Amino acid sequence: MNKFMLKTLSAAALAGALSTAAVADEPQFGVGVGIAGQDSALIKGTITLEDNLRLEPFLGFTYQDGDNTSVTNFQIGTALEVMKPISSKITGYYGGYVGILTSSADYTYGNTTTSVSNTNFNLGPVAGVEYAFDKQFTLGAEVRFDLGFGDVTTFGTNSSVLLRYYF
Repeated sequence: MNKFMLKTLSAAALAGALSTAAVADEPQFGVGVGIAGQDSALIKGTITLEDNLRLEPFLGFTYQDGDNTSVTNFQIGTALEVMKPISSKITGYYGGYVGILTSSADYTYGNTTTSVSNTNFNLGPVAGVEYAFDKQFTLGAEVRFDLGFGDVTTFGTNSSVLLRYYF
């Protein structure tokens, strides 16, 4: 089992442990585990502010190891999302997020290794959809557009599949 799968399963176990809390009639808090690629994990908290508004703080980690390059990214931030029910089981959402991304890379050429580190302030829109199996469990897909300012200016997209548990 690779490190990524071990980290994802550990996060899922944490979500299960948190699920022992008393369940309210309407879930107010949640925790989610996301996969955004082969070596990428995302942990989200979900705080319902109103019926159609939620706050989602998140932690993200990515590690890529190539022949001559290894890259590690760590991201922390939060999203504010508006919820739009599509049916009794499907809910769409959209909003915006802000975060900080630190990235470090090691490039090896022959016997020489060069290290580069960057820190960026990221922001952008986020949108997704989630399917509710019941009141506690949802499975969703999300896309985020990233605009980063700081050591380097970046623009890109980030998509993930998320399993959330509400308690």
